[in-house]
Amino acid sequence: MVLPGSTRSDRAFATITALYDAALDPAFWPEALARLTELTGSQASTFWVLDAGSGSLHPTFVSINFDQRVVDDYVGGIASLDPTVRYLLAHPKARIVHDGMLGSEHDEDTRKYMDWHERNVETRYRLVAQSEMGAELQAGIALHRTRRAGRYDQDDIGRFSVIDDHLRRALAVGVKLGSLATQQQITADLLDRNVSAIVLLDAHRRVVFMNRAAEELKARADGVRISADGIRLASRQEDEHLQTLISRLIVSQQSQRSFGEVMQATRPSGRQPYGVWVAAVAQSPVALTVFRPAVWVLINDPENPASPPAPHLQALFGMTQAEAKLAIRLAAGESLRTAADALGITYGTARTRLIQLFQKTNTQSQGQLIQLLLACLPAVGPI
Repeated sequence: MVLPGSTRSDRAFATITALYDAALDPAFWPEALARLTELTGSQASTFWVLDAGSGSLHPTFVSINFDQRVVDDYVGGIASLDPTVRYLLAHPKARIVHDGMLGSEHDEDTRKYMDWHERNVETRYRLVAQSEMGAELQAGIALHRTRRAGRYDQDDIGRFSVIDDHLRRALAVGVKLGSLATQQQITADLLDRNVSAIVLLDAHRRVVFMNRAAEELKARADGVRISADGIRLASRQEDEHLQTLISRLIVSQQSQRSFGEVMQATRPSGRQPYGVWVAAVAQSPVALTVFRPAVWVLINDPENPASPPAPHLQALFGMTQAEAKLAIRLAAGESLRTAADALGITYGTARTRLIQLFQKTNTQSQGQLIQLLLACLPAVGPI
């Protein structure tokens, strides 16, 4: 851990660097804690998150030089009796907390904690740096010394405050990135629950994301071929049309004036054609990202048993059964005339129902209507 001849400033810099690394990747917390423990003349240390609003007071707890059985006891319930933890919860904005701030009065919970601590833990003194992450959410580091090593004095606290400045910055960055990662995970999970196949392409038409339904569609190889280089259709004429749509939408990505295009894709198996909707993705305002989708392709299989029936649309938008049947066919990629023929109604009747659909869905064009339908149809399926 410590290189021969390394100075204290070198070790301090390495410790600060390790804190930033750990905030970006939790796997590095043990290394950061080990460096911090050695630098401060401590015998153990912990990184923790306090969540007063959840059932688990310590949803995150990383330690070094503590027996795991003791850690399990502590996180499992003893922590709620700990006077330091109670002080931190009562003073979320306090940056540095040490034993001298806790007072000498011992209530019943404190006595229970002290009895447990005396029996199970060798360390006696503690120095804590914490940061308020949000409502009822705090995170920080605690240093621990044995009785033989002695208390943390004012010089120790002063040096630790320098580390604390970097810890707060590192945690702030970590929270932002962690929150973003959580949002992305939720989004990916929702996309995976979508019954339609969703493929995101970059400006070079390369695939940057596929949901679970797209993976299954790729495995079936029935009229659609998906590879890292892009998405192709079995029919040459349909594929040329698809590639033209993709190119056009990549160019129009800046303006976002288009609601996308809808087409059908025939299947060599002879089963009902896929409904394909191609639309531009709003240009990302994030500069530092390698994930830059430009176009998304949504493919709906009308024979998919998971596809929602007409009653879902009736409930969502107050459609009649006839209007919902027309809406589902339009969402599957059928033209208005083809849908009219399939439903056994005249083209004029279909146009009248389409106007009614515009009114009930607050849309103004067939493109907008289909965009809304394709967004809503999977969402009311068996999620």
